[in-house]
Amino acid sequence: MTQDLNPMPWGAQDRFQAHFIVKTEHDLPDESFLAKSNPQTKGHFATKKVTGVKWSGGELADTLSSDNELSTLMTRLSYKDAEIFVEPTNGGVRIHGGWKDRYEFSITKELFAVYDRIAYHIKSKLRSPPVQS
Repeated sequence: MTQDLNPMPWGAQDRFQAHFIVKTEHDLPDESFLAKSNPQTKGHFATKKVTGVKWSGGELADTLSSDNELSTLMTRLSYKDAEIFVEPTNGGVRIHGGWKDRYEFSITKELFAVYDRIAYHIKSKLRSPPVQS
């Protein structure tokens, strides 16, 4: 029996992802708290810089798109860190980025400030009464 020179990796993978949870009083079944950032960039490869951000998703995405301070904070992030997802979960709203390996995994002050600003908008929406049609 010959040994495979390129074995497939098994078990735990070297990937990490930080999740920030904004707790809520109840489950949020609607999709108004769904949002995904779409970074606008300039340049290529190592010189790629974030020049602006548009958000897609529910009602929260509209609020995040209209926040100029959040956009300014996000232009200071790397392209990979500027890809942010917001989604409702059981008893909370989750804010997270993509998967990273152990060498690139970190939460900088700038990234934390962006997550904190997003959490502020989530809490504001949770406090405000729903609009009646």
